[in-house]
Amino acid sequence: MRARPILLERLRRRMLVPFFDRLGYDLVPANPDWIHRPLSGREVEHLLANAAAILQADLAAAGIPVRGSVRAMVEEFWSLIPHAPVRQRRGGSGFNGALQLYVAMRTLAPRFVIESGVFRGLTTWVIRQACPEAQIRCHDPDLSGLQYRDARAHYATVDWARADLSALDPDATVAFFDDHVSQARRVVEARARGITRLLFDDDAAGHRIHAHGGPAHPTIAMVTALRDDPEPIRWLHNGRAFEQRPNDPLMREAAACIARAHAFDDLHRATGYAPARLTAVTLRRRGAGPEGASP
Repeated sequence: MRARPILLERLRRRMLVPFFDRLGYDLVPANPDWIHRPLSGREVEHLLANAAAILQADLAAAGIPVRGSVRAMVEEFWSLIPHAPVRQRRGGSGFNGALQLYVAMRTLAPRFVIESGVFRGLTTWVIRQACPEAQIRCHDPDLSGLQYRDARAHYATVDWARADLSALDPDATVAFFDDHVSQARRVVEARARGITRLLFDDDAAGHRIHAHGGPAHPTIAMVTALRDDPEPIRWLHNGRAFEQRPNDPLMREAAACIARAHAFDDLHRATGYAPARLTAVTLRRRGAGPEGASP
Protein backbone atom coordinates (compact mmCIF):
# COMPACT_ATOMS: atom_id res chain seq x y z
CA MET A 1 0.00 0.00 0.00
CA ARG A 2 2.88 2.36 0.75
CA ALA A 3 4.96 1.49 -2.32
CA ARG A 4 3.56 4.28 -4.50
CA PRO A 5 4.10 7.14 -1.96
CA ILE A 6 7.64 5.92 -1.34
CA LEU A 7 8.42 5.81 -5.07
CA LEU A 8 6.95 9.28 -5.59
CA GLU A 9 9.03 10.68 -2.73
CA ARG A 10 12.20 9.16 -4.22
CA LEU A 11 11.34 10.68 -7.60
CA ARG A 12 10.77 14.06 -5.97
CA ARG A 13 14.09 14.03 -4.13
CA ARG A 14 16.30 12.62 -6.89
CA MET A 15 14.93 14.33 -9.99
CA LEU A 16 12.30 16.97 -9.41
CA VAL A 17 13.93 18.80 -6.49
CA PRO A 18 17.31 19.29 -8.27
CA PHE A 19 15.48 20.43 -11.43
CA PHE A 20 13.38 23.06 -9.65
CA ASP A 21 16.35 24.09 -7.50
CA ARG A 22 18.24 25.09 -10.65
CA LEU A 23 15.25 27.25 -11.61
CA GLY A 24 15.32 28.95 -8.22
CA TYR A 25 12.25 27.25 -6.75
CA ASP A 26 11.67 24.97 -3.77
CA LEU A 27 9.57 21.87 -4.37
CA VAL A 28 7.95 20.61 -1.20
CA PRO A 29 5.13 18.12 -0.61
CA ALA A 30 1.70 19.75 -0.21
CA ASN A 31 1.25 18.28 3.26
CA PRO A 32 -0.09 20.24 6.24
CA ASP A 33 2.30 20.72 9.13
CA TRP A 34 0.10 18.76 11.56
CA ILE A 35 0.89 15.43 9.88
CA HIS A 36 4.18 15.71 11.81
CA ARG A 37 3.61 15.23 15.54
CA PRO A 38 5.24 13.79 18.67
CA LEU A 39 4.06 10.33 19.69
CA SER A 40 5.63 9.64 23.08
CA GLY A 41 3.48 10.54 26.07
CA ARG A 42 5.97 12.89 27.70
CA GLU A 43 6.41 15.04 24.59
CA VAL A 44 2.70 15.15 23.81
CA GLU A 45 1.99 16.24 27.38
CA HIS A 46 4.64 18.95 27.15
CA LEU A 47 3.16 20.32 23.91
CA LEU A 48 -0.46 20.28 25.13
CA ALA A 49 0.26 21.71 28.57
CA ASN A 50 2.40 24.58 27.28
CA ALA A 51 -0.04 25.46 24.49
CA ALA A 52 -2.94 25.46 26.95
CA ALA A 53 -1.08 27.70 29.41
CA ILE A 54 -0.23 30.24 26.70
CA LEU A 55 -3.76 30.26 25.32
CA GLN A 56 -5.21 30.67 28.81
CA ALA A 57 -3.06 33.78 29.29
CA ASP A 58 -3.99 35.13 25.85
CA LEU A 59 -7.73 34.76 26.48
CA ALA A 60 -7.37 36.63 29.77
CA ALA A 61 -5.33 39.40 28.11
CA ALA A 62 -7.96 39.69 25.37
CA GLY A 63 -10.73 40.02 27.95
CA ILE A 64 -12.46 36.83 26.79
CA PRO A 65 -14.10 34.98 29.71
CA VAL A 66 -13.14 31.32 29.67
CA ARG A 67 -15.95 28.80 29.53
CA GLY A 68 -14.68 25.38 30.53
CA SER A 69 -11.15 24.04 30.48
CA VAL A 70 -8.67 25.44 27.96
CA ARG A 71 -6.59 22.29 28.37
CA ALA A 72 -9.61 20.18 27.41
CA MET A 73 -10.12 22.34 24.31
CA VAL A 74 -6.49 21.86 23.28
CA GLU A 75 -6.85 18.10 23.74
CA GLU A 76 -10.02 18.11 21.63
CA PHE A 77 -8.23 19.97 18.86
CA TRP A 78 -5.24 17.62 19.05
CA SER A 79 -7.61 14.72 18.37
CA LEU A 80 -9.56 16.52 15.63
CA ILE A 81 -6.87 18.10 13.47
CA PRO A 82 -5.49 14.87 11.93
CA HIS A 83 -8.93 14.42 10.35
CA ALA A 84 -9.11 17.89 8.77
CA PRO A 85 -10.47 17.60 5.21
CA VAL A 86 -8.17 20.33 3.85
CA ARG A 87 -4.59 19.64 2.82
CA GLN A 88 -2.47 22.76 2.56
CA ARG A 89 1.13 23.72 3.16
CA ARG A 90 1.49 27.18 1.70
CA GLY A 91 -1.17 29.77 2.38
CA GLY A 92 -4.00 29.41 4.84
CA SER A 93 -3.73 28.38 8.47
CA GLY A 94 -1.39 25.78 9.89
CA PHE A 95 -1.62 23.92 13.19
CA ASN A 96 -1.06 26.95 15.44
CA GLY A 97 -3.47 29.26 13.63
CA ALA A 98 -6.16 26.59 13.55
CA LEU A 99 -5.65 25.83 17.25
CA GLN A 100 -5.93 29.51 18.22
CA LEU A 101 -9.10 29.91 16.16
CA TYR A 102 -10.63 26.74 17.61
CA VAL A 103 -10.03 27.75 21.22
CA ALA A 104 -11.12 31.36 20.65
CA MET A 105 -14.36 30.29 18.95
CA ARG A 106 -15.09 27.63 21.55
CA THR A 107 -14.64 30.21 24.29
CA LEU A 108 -16.59 33.01 22.59
CA ALA A 109 -19.37 30.52 21.71
CA PRO A 110 -21.13 32.70 19.10
CA ARG A 111 -24.51 31.79 17.63
CA PHE A 112 -23.53 33.53 14.39
CA VAL A 113 -20.14 33.64 12.67
CA ILE A 114 -19.07 35.80 9.74
CA GLU A 115 -15.99 34.49 7.96
CA SER A 116 -14.45 36.89 5.45
CA GLY A 117 -11.77 35.05 3.50
CA VAL A 118 -12.38 31.33 3.07
CA PHE A 119 -9.57 30.10 0.78
CA ARG A 120 -9.67 26.28 0.83
CA GLY A 121 -12.12 25.99 3.71
CA LEU A 122 -9.92 24.89 6.62
CA THR A 123 -10.97 27.70 8.96
CA THR A 124 -14.63 27.08 8.14
CA TRP A 125 -14.10 23.46 9.21
CA VAL A 126 -12.33 24.60 12.40
CA ILE A 127 -15.16 27.01 13.23
CA ARG A 128 -17.73 24.25 12.67
CA GLN A 129 -15.86 21.89 15.02
CA ALA A 130 -15.68 24.62 17.67
CA CYS A 131 -19.27 25.87 17.22
CA PRO A 132 -21.36 22.98 15.88
CA GLU A 133 -24.67 24.86 16.19
CA ALA A 134 -23.55 28.24 14.88
CA GLN A 135 -24.88 29.82 11.70
CA ILE A 136 -21.81 30.50 9.56
CA ARG A 137 -21.71 33.07 6.75
CA CYS A 138 -18.70 32.54 4.46
CA HIS A 139 -17.64 35.40 2.16
CA ASP A 140 -14.93 35.17 -0.47
CA PRO A 141 -14.72 36.63 -4.00
CA ASP A 142 -13.43 33.28 -5.31
CA LEU A 143 -14.83 30.03 -3.93
CA SER A 144 -13.41 27.82 -6.68
CA GLY A 145 -10.56 26.51 -4.53
CA LEU A 146 -12.68 25.04 -1.74
CA GLN A 147 -11.61 21.63 -0.46
CA TYR A 148 -14.20 21.72 2.32
CA ARG A 149 -17.72 23.11 1.93
CA ASP A 150 -19.82 23.19 5.07
CA ALA A 151 -23.27 21.75 4.37
CA ARG A 152 -25.00 24.21 6.72
CA ALA A 153 -22.99 27.36 6.01
CA HIS A 154 -24.13 30.13 3.68
CA TYR A 155 -21.56 30.97 0.98
CA ALA A 156 -21.41 34.23 -0.97
CA THR A 157 -18.93 35.93 -3.28
CA VAL A 158 -20.18 39.39 -2.30
CA ASP A 159 -18.09 41.31 0.23
CA TRP A 160 -19.42 40.82 3.73
CA ALA A 161 -19.91 44.56 4.24
CA ARG A 162 -22.47 44.63 1.40
CA ALA A 163 -24.33 41.48 2.44
CA ASP A 164 -27.75 41.41 4.09
CA LEU A 165 -27.05 40.41 7.70
CA SER A 166 -30.36 41.61 9.14
CA ALA A 167 -31.16 38.10 10.43
CA LEU A 168 -28.05 38.04 12.64
CA ASP A 169 -27.97 39.27 16.23
CA PRO A 170 -24.83 41.48 16.43
CA ASP A 171 -24.41 40.72 20.14
CA ALA A 172 -24.29 36.98 19.39
CA THR A 173 -21.95 37.33 16.39
CA VAL A 174 -18.19 36.95 15.98
CA ALA A 175 -16.55 38.12 12.75
CA PHE A 176 -13.33 36.45 11.61
CA PHE A 177 -11.25 38.24 9.00
CA ASP A 178 -8.56 36.54 6.94
CA ASP A 179 -9.22 38.35 3.68
CA HIS A 180 -6.19 40.59 3.01
CA VAL A 181 -8.34 43.70 3.18
CA SER A 182 -7.34 46.68 5.32
CA GLN A 183 -8.00 45.66 8.91
CA ALA A 184 -8.78 49.26 9.83
CA ARG A 185 -11.52 49.21 7.21
CA ARG A 186 -12.95 45.98 8.63
CA VAL A 187 -13.04 47.52 12.11
CA VAL A 188 -15.03 50.51 10.87
CA GLU A 189 -17.40 48.28 8.90
CA ALA A 190 -18.01 45.95 11.84
CA ARG A 191 -18.76 48.77 14.25
CA ALA A 192 -21.23 50.27 11.77
CA ARG A 193 -23.11 46.96 11.91
CA GLY A 194 -22.98 46.72 15.68
CA ILE A 195 -20.59 43.74 15.74
CA THR A 196 -18.05 44.23 18.52
CA ARG A 197 -16.26 40.87 18.75
CA LEU A 198 -13.67 40.41 16.00
CA LEU A 199 -10.81 38.02 15.24
CA PHE A 200 -8.10 38.86 12.72
CA ASP A 201 -5.50 36.68 11.06
CA ASP A 202 -2.29 38.17 9.64
CA ASP A 203 -2.11 41.14 12.02
CA ALA A 204 1.48 42.10 11.26
CA ALA A 205 3.28 44.57 13.53
CA GLY A 206 5.17 47.41 11.89
CA HIS A 207 8.62 46.04 12.75
CA ARG A 208 7.76 42.64 11.20
CA ILE A 209 5.60 43.56 8.24
CA HIS A 210 8.53 43.69 5.80
CA ALA A 211 8.85 39.88 6.00
CA HIS A 212 5.16 39.13 5.94
CA GLY A 213 4.41 39.03 2.23
CA GLY A 214 2.53 42.25 1.62
CA PRO A 215 -0.55 42.19 3.87
CA ALA A 216 -3.30 44.76 3.49
CA HIS A 217 -2.71 47.67 5.81
CA PRO A 218 -3.18 49.36 8.15
CA THR A 219 -3.21 46.29 10.37
CA ILE A 220 -4.62 46.27 13.90
CA ALA A 221 -1.08 46.47 15.26
CA MET A 222 -0.45 49.61 13.21
CA VAL A 223 -3.74 51.22 14.28
CA THR A 224 -2.93 50.77 17.96
CA ALA A 225 0.80 51.56 17.69
CA LEU A 226 0.34 54.80 15.76
CA ARG A 227 -2.36 56.33 17.96
CA ASP A 228 0.14 58.66 19.60
CA ASP A 229 3.19 58.30 17.33
CA PRO A 230 3.68 60.86 14.54
CA GLU A 231 6.34 58.87 12.67
CA PRO A 232 5.09 56.88 9.64
CA ILE A 233 5.87 53.18 9.27
CA ARG A 234 7.89 52.50 6.12
CA TRP A 235 9.10 49.19 4.72
CA LEU A 236 10.48 47.51 1.61
CA HIS A 237 9.05 44.28 0.20
CA ASN A 238 10.10 42.67 -3.10
CA GLY A 239 11.74 45.92 -4.14
CA ARG A 240 8.61 48.01 -3.58
CA ALA A 241 8.45 50.72 -0.93
CA PHE A 242 5.37 50.99 1.31
CA GLU A 243 4.33 53.59 3.86
CA GLN A 244 1.59 53.87 6.46
CA ARG A 245 0.97 57.34 7.85
CA PRO A 246 -0.56 57.81 11.31
CA ASN A 247 -2.76 60.71 10.18
CA ASP A 248 -4.69 58.56 7.70
CA PRO A 249 -8.40 59.32 8.35
CA LEU A 250 -9.25 55.59 8.24
CA MET A 251 -6.57 54.94 10.87
CA ARG A 252 -8.01 57.56 13.18
CA GLU A 253 -11.56 56.30 12.76
CA ALA A 254 -10.55 52.69 13.42
CA ALA A 255 -8.52 53.67 16.48
CA ALA A 256 -11.56 55.42 17.94
CA CYS A 257 -13.60 52.24 17.46
CA ILE A 258 -11.23 49.86 19.28
CA ALA A 259 -11.73 49.34 22.99
CA ARG A 260 -9.29 46.46 23.33
CA ALA A 261 -6.90 44.54 21.08
CA HIS A 262 -4.62 41.65 21.94
CA ALA A 263 -2.25 39.78 19.63
CA PHE A 264 -2.03 36.14 20.68
CA ASP A 265 1.32 34.47 21.24
CA ASP A 266 2.43 32.72 18.03
CA LEU A 267 2.65 29.35 19.91
CA HIS A 268 5.82 28.30 18.09
CA ARG A 269 7.80 27.88 21.30
CA ALA A 270 5.08 25.63 22.71
CA THR A 271 4.34 23.44 19.70
CA GLY A 272 7.21 23.77 17.24
CA TYR A 273 4.76 24.47 14.41
CA ALA A 274 4.87 27.54 12.17
CA PRO A 275 3.97 30.79 13.99
CA ALA A 276 0.40 32.09 13.83
CA ARG A 277 -0.85 35.67 13.97
CA LEU A 278 -4.33 35.79 15.52
CA THR A 279 -5.53 39.03 17.14
CA ALA A 280 -8.71 39.46 19.18
CA VAL A 281 -10.38 42.87 19.00
CA THR A 282 -13.26 44.27 21.06
CA LEU A 283 -14.96 47.37 19.69
CA ARG A 284 -16.77 50.16 21.46
CA ARG A 285 -20.47 50.09 20.85
CA ARG A 286 -21.91 52.73 18.56
CA GLY A 287 -22.57 55.94 20.45
CA ALA A 288 -20.09 55.07 23.20
CA GLY A 289 -17.03 57.25 23.74
CA PRO A 290 -13.81 56.17 25.46
CA GLU A 291 -15.69 55.92 28.73
CA GLY A 292 -17.93 53.29 27.09
CA ALA A 293 -15.04 51.00 26.27
CA SER A 294 -15.32 47.36 27.16
CA PRO A 295 -13.29 46.30 30.18
